[in-house]
Amino acid sequence: MRNGIFVGIHVGVAALMMVATFPGRTQGLGMVTEALLADFQMDRTLYASYNLWATLLGSLFCLPAGYWLDRLGCKKVLAFVLATLGAVVLWMSSLRESHAAFFIALLLTRGLGQSALSVASIALVSKYFQKRQLGLAMGVYSLLTALFFMVAFGGMGAALRAGIPWREAWGGIGVILIAVCLPIVLLSVRRPPGDGTGDMTDGVTGDVTDGSGNDVLAGMTCRQALWTPAFWIFALAASFYGLVVSGIGLFNESILAERGFDTAMYHRLLVLPLPFALFCNVLAGYLCRYVKIHYVLAGTLFPMSVALFLFPLIRTDWQVYCYAFLMSGTGGAVTVLFFSAWAELFGRREVGRIQGVAQMATVFASAVGPLLFALSWRHAESYTPVFFFSGGLTFLFAVLACRLQLPKNA
Repeated sequence: MRNGIFVGIHVGVAALMMVATFPGRTQGLGMVTEALLADFQMDRTLYASYNLWATLLGSLFCLPAGYWLDRLGCKKVLAFVLATLGAVVLWMSSLRESHAAFFIALLLTRGLGQSALSVASIALVSKYFQKRQLGLAMGVYSLLTALFFMVAFGGMGAALRAGIPWREAWGGIGVILIAVCLPIVLLSVRRPPGDGTGDMTDGVTGDVTDGSGNDVLAGMTCRQALWTPAFWIFALAASFYGLVVSGIGLFNESILAERGFDTAMYHRLLVLPLPFALFCNVLAGYLCRYVKIHYVLAGTLFPMSVALFLFPLIRTDWQVYCYAFLMSGTGGAVTVLFFSAWAELFGRREVGRIQGVAQMATVFASAVGPLLFALSWRHAESYTPVFFFSGGLTFLFAVLACRLQLPKNA
């Protein structure tokens, strides 16, 4: 019973840790982009270039994060990353004119938040649940993550609308990371049930079993997983989704303005579609128990491709709401699939390393997204070309997912 309680707590803590990546995520930065551009006197292309290189270099943080998660366990890695990220966010909020210092701060928030902390958050669930429980656990995890992000976006939006300067709001996030999130990790994270040696694999070699005799470390090595088509279809499909939403997230005010919508609509679309995304989180987790995971992925990508194709044609409020709900719903499903695919397809033997490589691919793609959208605006003075391109490639990934053969142990 006690182990069951701690395992349940870990799902909530993992969701909170994913929301703690807020300052390192494109959507979080997107909320202060306009004020930041004015404050540092940067144009969009320069900012997109900074973001590109910060995210590309920051993606490299995924690899050591995955390695140390498999070696040291979740608690130590989470504590270190949270403390460091909080300090960097506080420092970033105090910067004034230096572009070089801003770039370093952006690099560290991307590397520690979007990369390392994301890998650790997902691993906190992957390492505590067996394959038969993983889909449901990830569904609940994604549901809680979406709810917590709803609070984060709503709170940050309310603060900015109330006239609080972006520096003060940003610094408040750093305080929350250190004063709230860090103590929660230190007090609540425990070693997985049945493992008496450490926080999952502290110095453990060979097979490890839980109390029921299940081999909790069975599965492929990272190298073996990388040789499978399944890894690359899931990683690249999720990465391209990240590319699209990072570009949209960073420039969404401008994207909506092109279609004739104001800032108030931008803030409404950050929050209103989230309940539908929550429903899709649970639905995707439920479907993964009865339908092969690659078919669920294909069924998610097809409607996303339709939404991207049709966006340049929207003109009215109800049309933009439909687009936002469809993108949020497919995003909720892709999130669950990305979180649960690695342990389900390849086992838990080196799931930290496998998730680290997959997360690095998504972070790399998210770096390219804003630059792609900025270039579309520079050369065509419109975002329409990039939406048509994104819709076509998303459709291709859906077709490939339908034809995918899964590993034998999946």
